Amino acid sequence: MAQQTVARRDMLFLGAAGMAGVLTNGYGRLRDECGPTPDVRSLIPVVGDGKWVWTEPPDNQTGYLEPRRYRASIGIELRGTGPATQIRATTTVPVELPEQRVDEFDIEVRGCQASVRRLAPEAGQLLLTAAGLARGQSVMAAAHFSLTLYKAYQGFSKERFSATQQQQPPAFRGQYLGDSPGIQTRDRSVRKLADEVAGQLEHPWDKAKAFHSWVWQNIQPRVQYYTNVVTALRDRIGDCEERAAIFVALCRASGIPARLVWVPNHNWAEFYLQDQDGQGQWLPSHTSAYPWFGWTGAHEMVLQKGDRVRVPEKRQRQRLLADWMQWQGKKPQVRYFAELRPLADTPDGDPGPGARSKDAKGQWLVAGGHALDRVLRDGGRVAPR
Repeated sequence: MAQQTVARRDMLFLGAAGMAGVLTNGYGRLRDECGPTPDVRSLIPVVGDGKWVWTEPPDNQTGYLEPRRYRASIGIELRGTGPATQIRATTTVPVELPEQRVDEFDIEVRGCQASVRRLAPEAGQLLLTAAGLARGQSVMAAAHFSLTLYKAYQGFSKERFSATQQQQPPAFRGQYLGDSPGIQTRDRSVRKLADEVAGQLEHPWDKAKAFHSWVWQNIQPRVQYYTNVVTALRDRIGDCEERAAIFVALCRASGIPARLVWVPNHNWAEFYLQDQDGQGQWLPSHTSAYPWFGWTGAHEMVLQKGDRVRVPEKRQRQRLLADWMQWQGKKPQVRYFAELRPLADTPDGDPGPGARSKDAKGQWLVAGGHALDRVLRDGGRVAPR
């Protein structure tokens, strides 16, 4: 078993690996398969206790506050069912963000090669590669992270931002103002609703605030698998992902850049405004579970920001990065696994709630025994697809 420790500064520059060529030999053509759709519907934070989860922002502080340390392990294990070659598999891992510091990480491998690749500034994957796999043979790769997570309160207010926003470069506009899979920004119903809700408002802060309030007042929460923005607007029903995606679509339809934020089993949104000094700021908008607008009062491991990610092996952009495997020959058995645990480095030695583990269906489940785990989280269930 091999292990490699990577310094925090080195992780920030790991690039994307190229796509394997499509070859044919005695094992047939290359095949690929996505794992379970990323689950954002089951563990939804529901209650703030004032300590671990803020009920209101702090009075005299701004910035990224109350650092809290975690250990995360995320990996892939494959077992051969017959001869297979050209094996590749990926799973989503956290990357460096303003509210999420990667202090260090190491990659553990058994019988394969692995690396972390950065697909976008706010999205990354663990990539496992293996030349071949025989029946009964197993390979494994796991990325182990030491993370520091922060709550975020910048004291944002309408007065801080310009009523007239400068136009962004084409690449930025394409990423954060256009359509994404399942987020139909240009649909007539979306544009009509955006105009009805906020067309009379001039300041982009007021527009975003109006969309935030509209989602809370008009989209009935329901635990379910993701549909899309148009369907959710028609039915007026959605889980955290639909509700956040509607906010994103309405902002984009009004010329306000916006994106999804994905954490284990939950989604919210961010929108982008330039302040009076011309500096761009991403502002959180929580459209489920918490009513926070412009700040975030909980420690969450961010798995991905953005909803239009280009993956080297895929033709179409991805809204959320699903687990994925490619092989030639006999399909290997695959297991994607993950664990997140808070560390007991508080003065009273209490690690707090928030321990999670990922099951075979891609669902993050409560993994700790802290008394507040079931209070701060609600493990909903839906019928299998």
